Amino acid sequence: MDNPLSRRERKKQDTRQRLLETALRLFREQGYDATTVEQIAEAADVAKGTFFNYFETKEAILPALAEWRMQQIEKVLSPEYGAPASPVARIKLALCLVAEDPLVDPLLAQRLFAAVMLQRQHQPQEDTHPHRALTQLLADQVHQAQSAGEIRADLDSAYLGSVMRTLFFHQLIMWHCGYHPAPLPDLLDRMVNLLLDGVAGPAWRQLS
Repeated sequence: MDNPLSRRERKKQDTRQRLLETALRLFREQGYDATTVEQIAEAADVAKGTFFNYFETKEAILPALAEWRMQQIEKVLSPEYGAPASPVARIKLALCLVAEDPLVDPLLAQRLFAAVMLQRQHQPQEDTHPHRALTQLLADQVHQAQSAGEIRADLDSAYLGSVMRTLFFHQLIMWHCGYHPAPLPDLLDRMVNLLLDGVAGPAWRQLS
């Protein structure tokens, strides 16, 4: 049985969570560059020094935000949260949830990427890149889809998860560049269908 957290540890977790939630809200409302550490601390009802007890800089909170948001998506994909029974449907749901996240805003995504690269320079043992986390989440769902007979079992789940992630971000970039032939969730749905259905169909080897 896991040991229950002490009151002090629970308070630390609550404070960190409040800082994450507050920072994300302010980044969404007024932009990353316009948001200061002082504003985050004030809105979270903590002292400015308390912020630095958890995050060395404003930039350092971004990788923590990405990790927290990915954990939230993983929870949504679990059966107790009413996730679809179909693993492929869960893959589509996961991509839509990531696409709706404030952290994929182009400017904020650039700041996140720079913060992750800086973190890896100072902490090379920490491999918390959000792209890797998304790949692993997709690979897990692919593996479950293979067990359910929805995806071919002879494919490498990690590789297919990586392909899905790459196509997802390409679609997202096109969307932010003004390519809006359909609502974004529909485009992501079509993307997954096209990948799983194949482009040429089952007879392409005989035709080529």
